[in-house]
Amino acid sequence: MAKTKVIIDTDIGDDVDDALALALAVNSPELDIVGVTTVFRNTALRAKLAKRLLQVFGRPDIPVIKGIEKPLVNDWDKTLVPPQVKAVEGDIEIDEAINAVDFITEAIVNSLDQVLLITLGPLTNVATALAKEPRLKGKTRICMMGGMYSQAFPEWNIYCDPEAARIVFDSGIPITMVGLDVTLKCRLNEADMNKIRSFGSKKTRFLSTLITIWQEGSGHKYPILHDPLAVASIIDPTLVVKKKMNIKVETRGEFTRGVTVVANNPFQGSKDEGSVDVCVEVKARRFLEFFLSRILS
Repeated sequence: MAKTKVIIDTDIGDDVDDALALALAVNSPELDIVGVTTVFRNTALRAKLAKRLLQVFGRPDIPVIKGIEKPLVNDWDKTLVPPQVKAVEGDIEIDEAINAVDFITEAIVNSLDQVLLITLGPLTNVATALAKEPRLKGKTRICMMGGMYSQAFPEWNIYCDPEAARIVFDSGIPITMVGLDVTLKCRLNEADMNKIRSFGSKKTRFLSTLITIWQEGSGHKYPILHDPLAVASIIDPTLVVKKKMNIKVETRGEFTRGVTVVANNPFQGSKDEGSVDVCVEVKARRFLEFFLSRILS
C-alpha cells in the first residue's frame, strides 16, 4: 500500500499535543514524512525540539526546517521560550540555509506524488507559501488542527494569526478542519498516562518527560490530543465524521477575531456547500486506543 507523503507544520514546544502528534506520525508506517517545519515565536528552538524527538524515535533522517516567527499582523513576544525545550540535551544544529516557506513550496511543487500538509500551529508558513507559489493550490491539500464551528470561540492556532488563516481558507485549497468540536472529546485519562509512563522504552520516557514539563507540577493535568487527532484522521478517516462547510475567518471583530465562522447560506436548507471538510463527530475512545497502540510499540 502506497504511503501518504506529508509535511508536518508545527508550533511544537508549548502544549504537549504537538510532540505527541509528531510521535504518532513517526510511529505510523502509513505516512512518509517529507519534512517537519516549525512556526510561531521561537521557531529555531521549536526546530531543535522536533529534531531531538526525531532522534529519540530513530528518524534523524527527516529534515526539520525553522519557519516564520512573526504572525502576519498580530503582536508576538520573541523572548518567550517553548517550555519543553528543557528536554533537549546537547547542542542541536539547525540549517539556516533554507526556510520553511521555500521548503514547503519546493517539496510540493517538485514532487511527482501529492504531498499533504498537516498543520498543527498557526498558518503563517502556509499562507506565505501560497502567496509565493499559487500553484500549491492544485498540488496539495491540508489537514489542519484548528478552528471551531459549533460556537464563536477563537481557537489558538487560528487566533495567533487570523490573517494567515483567512488567506488559507479563502484560497479554495481542499481543507480538512479538525477543530475543538471534536478534539476536546479526546483527553487521556490517568490509566492512559500510567500506560505511557510504565512502558519503559526510550521513546515513552522522552514523551513522559515532555508531558511532565507541560504539566507544570500538576500531576492530574492530562493531555488533550488535539493535534494527534488530525494525524490519526489521515491514517484512519473512519475515526471522524465530516461535513462540508463554507468556513470564513473573522479578522476584525472586537470579540470574534480569530473565530472560524460557518458562512453557509441558510436559504439553501441543509445542502452542503464549501470546500472545507469539517470534523463534526469523533469516535473518541477508539481513537485514544489507536493512539496508545501506536505510541506503545
